[in-house]
Amino acid sequence: MIERYTEKAINVILYAQEEAFLARQGKLYPEHILLGILREGSGISAKLLKASGIDVDIIRKALKEKYVYPADTHTSSESMTFTTAVKKILREAWYEAQSSGTYYVTPENLFLSMLREKGSSASDLLLQLNVDLAKIKSTVEKIANKSIKPFVHPEEAGISTNITTRTLDKNIFFEEEQLKKVMEIAENKLKNSGHQAFGTDQLVISMIENKDSWISEILKGEGISAEIFNAKLQEINTRKDEYNDQEPEFTPKAYKAMHSAFDIAKEFGSTYIKPEHVLLGILKENQGVACRIFKELGIDIENLSHKIISPIEKEKPEILTIIRLAKEEARRMEENILGTEQILLGILGEGAGIGAKVLRNLGVTLKDARIEVQKITGFSQHYSENKDMVFTPRARKVIAMAWHKAKKNKRNKVGSEHLLLAITGEKESIALKVLETLGVDTLEIRQGILNEIRGEIV
Repeated sequence: MIERYTEKAINVILYAQEEAFLARQGKLYPEHILLGILREGSGISAKLLKASGIDVDIIRKALKEKYVYPADTHTSSESMTFTTAVKKILREAWYEAQSSGTYYVTPENLFLSMLREKGSSASDLLLQLNVDLAKIKSTVEKIANKSIKPFVHPEEAGISTNITTRTLDKNIFFEEEQLKKVMEIAENKLKNSGHQAFGTDQLVISMIENKDSWISEILKGEGISAEIFNAKLQEINTRKDEYNDQEPEFTPKAYKAMHSAFDIAKEFGSTYIKPEHVLLGILKENQGVACRIFKELGIDIENLSHKIISPIEKEKPEILTIIRLAKEEARRMEENILGTEQILLGILGEGAGIGAKVLRNLGVTLKDARIEVQKITGFSQHYSENKDMVFTPRARKVIAMAWHKAKKNKRNKVGSEHLLLAITGEKESIALKVLETLGVDTLEIRQGILNEIRGEIV
């Protein structure tokens, strides 16, 4: 990797090794990289640190006083061992350089990668010395990235962002046993209410009254009983929070919540919509009578959502692991956009599912797939922790198709094999282009999946 470093960046490493050697420490730590940056001195990060009153002697003194590492009088500076933290800084510096489109590492890349590591000993040291790291980091990033072009994900180029209105089949809410009970309770309430459409209020009160569901216990733990909810409902005594114009089978707000429930079920890998998905859909939309009652009762919507999601996550559904890993891959490439290529990397990263096994048998590795993805998409340098991760239209389509394939084959959950099959059907996806570049065709993948599951999926 050193061949990718500029002469100044190499000097930073050499100075860092020398500092560790002079301090009689047998390993190279992040603080030594910091000393190397200061000693090299020509970079903007070094100049900003010096302008903040930080110099080599101050860092050396602070290290001697506050940081005690095992002394080593035998190791030479050339044979100095790199700690895990330093190895990560060097690796991330290369990613930092790629994301800026330069493809060579500078002292600024080393500095920024050092700061990106949460809880970094070097960052902590600078903070203890009252250095405004946020300001310095922002300045270095602006100068280093001023020539970067806006990033457009290849799967988004030329694709309309208009969302087609979907038709919701009410029958899908009567398939899963617990949700069927909830819907039957809600139907009875609907008959007695004088209304013609399900509202979010009826859906929630039916969940509360369905004592067989763990959702009822979650709501009870929040202090939401049927009596309290109904009392608030009587106070409101109106559905103006539910309607737009005329009354359909579901109120408009309930309809949106049910759409969200459908999407949430797919994201959690369930081929059946369950009460927890419906409640999460209601909370996600944060509209209608039910959420109004929650707010008036002082319920923290975000906290309630977390309490519902936690038991689901503990079951560790395969698709949740894959999507989590896919998001990590997107962040690693400095993107807030998740495409089919990240889903492919997530399948490979998960490792234990049928999809990963099939790809391994065909000679596809995570490392090789990453390289091909980077060749196609590059690095965006537009990642922000404050922005939500957005799925490309094709990535959303792959997840939807995977759900339909699992549903068609009467599976309770969506697996990696369904995602991989869906990718093979999306001809213009980056994921499929990556697989084709690696010498794998769709027939091999489909046959491999059939072999793994012994012909259970058609």
